[in-house]
Formats: sequence, C-alpha cells, structure tokens
Amino acid sequence: MTVRPNFLFIGADRCGSKSLHNMFLQHPDCYVPPIADPYFFDKNYGRGLDWYYKLFEDTPSTAQAIGEFSHDYIHSPEAAERIARDLPDVKLLATLRHPVDRTFSSYAAAQSAGVIRMPFEQALKAVPMLIEYSLYADKLETYFKHFPRDRFKVLFFDDLSADPASFAKQAFDFLDLRFVEEIDYGRRMSQLSKSRLPFSGAVSKQAANLLRRLGWVELLGKLKSNHFVRSLFYKPYSDSSKPQMEPHVRRMLCEVFEPQMERLETMLGRDLSAWKV
Repeated sequence: MTVRPNFLFIGADRCGSKSLHNMFLQHPDCYVPPIADPYFFDKNYGRGLDWYYKLFEDTPSTAQAIGEFSHDYIHSPEAAERIARDLPDVKLLATLRHPVDRTFSSYAAAQSAGVIRMPFEQALKAVPMLIEYSLYADKLETYFKHFPRDRFKVLFFDDLSADPASFAKQAFDFLDLRFVEEIDYGRRMSQLSKSRLPFSGAVSKQAANLLRRLGWVELLGKLKSNHFVRSLFYKPYSDSSKPQMEPHVRRMLCEVFEPQMERLETMLGRDLSAWKV
C-alpha cells in the first residue's frame, strides 16, 4: 500500500527547519524521512511520484502525521501547483524569521561553505536571492492561491528561540499530535559554523548535491545528521570570529523589508512590530 504524506514543511531556510525536523523525528506518532530537504516538488519532480513515495515506505502503521521537510518549496510557484495537484488534502507548515536576520544568516552560511566570498553588502547586490528569499508575503501569497488558510500553520523563529517546546506544540496541535515531554526540544541542529579547511565547505556541498542527483537522499540524511561527519568539514565560530552585520546595512534592509512586514501582519494577523525596530 502506497503511503502518502499528510503534511509538508515548505520553508523558509535558516528559520529553524532542521531543529523542527529533529523534533518530529523523535515524536512516536509521527513519521518523517531521515533526510530533510528531499526537494521533490521543486528540484526532483522528474523522478516521479513512485520515487517520492518510497521516502515513506518505512512509515509504521501507527503513524498519525506523515510528512517531509523541504525548505525551498516556499520559493517555488511550480511546487505550489504540484503539491495542490498531487496532495490536495495536505497540511502545510512554514517558519519565518526576521527577514534581515534570515538574509544575513543565509549569507553567513554560504560564506562558511565557500559559496560566497565577498562582503555582505556587496553580496546583496551580486546574489539577488539573499533578499528575494526573505520576501515572505510574496511567497505565502502564492501558496494562499492554491490552499485554504486553515490548511496553513505559520510559525516564527522568535518563538523557537524563546521556548522550543511551546514552538513545537503549535506545530503538533496543528497536526493533531499529542505533546510529548520526552522529546529533546532544546537541541539546535543547524548552528552557524565555519569550514574547517579552506575548501571543506565547498567539498561537502558538492558531495551533498551529488548524492541528491543520484537519488540517495536517505544516505544523505543520515550523513548530515551525524555530528562526527559534520565535524570533519565544519567547526564552531568563536565569539570574536562570528560574521557581523554593519548597522547601516541592517537599517537599509529594514527599509527594504518594511512593506513585506506590513503585508504579513495583515495576512497572518500577527503583530510584527518587534521586527521593525
């Protein structure tokens, strides 16, 4: 019998998706594949639904919530159309972070991996997706054209930082899952780090992309969640070496994102005044 997901996490990246994925992995009434980001509905759709459904073939019969996490779906109108067509009854989760912080975190992660090698202010002009991927109102509006609002739960990174267990409970409640005390809610899965060697970040990215192209996403998931394997490529920043954003750049980005914030407040009914400071 083919098992189909009844929920999807669609994004955004650098907004706590790996931490939330780890919480769902621990929930006894839920099944998610070990790999976060199989990217089926945007990058791997050509592999076909049979390939996709194999990601869920190990789902136990007791699972109430079955889903996967792909943080790029939110940016793809094609993914929205495909999900609506292939999984018309699916529920959707998203997590949003202060757009300036998400933009800088995305830059810092790309810099540590050797993908971007220029200063942040210069990168904002050279790499449009740094800003584009933080235009949340535009992204959600696309999905709201395909799905009713009651099938959406939008979470906030601020809540994850303040109270991880309460943050997870919002997601569990949306999916009719019970709250489980024994889950390790405080474990952060994607903390910013730097390449251990000059090219180790780039090599790890290339290896991950190769495994994705080969379709070995289960293996990739196990490798990415293995802290020993990750430590071979990355090491933590010291407090003095963490990338920093210049205050004038932050002010400029706040002005860029302010219209999006105002639209989000209306769309979601959430006070985002703390984002506008």
